[in-house]
Amino acid sequence: MINLETERLVIRNLLAEDWQRLLEIAIQAETSEYWAYDYPWPTTEEEIKRIASDLAGNDGFIAVCLKSTAEFIGFISLTRNEQADGVEYDLGYRFHAAYHGRGYATEGCRAVLDYAFDALAADRVTSGTAEANLPSRRLQQRLGFRKTGESVVSFRNTPEGEPIEFIGYSFEITREEWQKRKREG
Repeated sequence: MINLETERLVIRNLLAEDWQRLLEIAIQAETSEYWAYDYPWPTTEEEIKRIASDLAGNDGFIAVCLKSTAEFIGFISLTRNEQADGVEYDLGYRFHAAYHGRGYATEGCRAVLDYAFDALAADRVTSGTAEANLPSRRLQQRLGFRKTGESVVSFRNTPEGEPIEFIGYSFEITREEWQKRKREG
């Protein structure tokens, strides 16, 4: 079970009861200007209740909550990928729009990166975002990730069935880079 605390946040395993806020976040994501740059999310009550129930207690999909109110404001995913040259985790995140621009994603992701490198012995953490998603690219930079590649990506189709293609960026940070960054403040 994950239970991390930062100055303003509690980061814990998702609970089945978190489904309502998870539904709000999914609907916002599906109607945002960045919707085409990510995998589709279901937006019905039934589907989100099932997802929340399935993910409850899963250490790879964790809730980010305000410490002051316990309100669930977003989630961070951390997916393990065994590689021939070490242990790698992929970092993803999504926050409720009401909490964008306040540093919560940075604070939460930093705590999860500490957890990945210290508790899970990750050799590196990867992440990705669309070239057009400037807020996400800035978050990657604040976290110390370096760009490792770009490719043409498509997760969705137009109503006519044509792929929606965009440029996607890959990012990575190694344990050594993370530790150096922490030492330097």
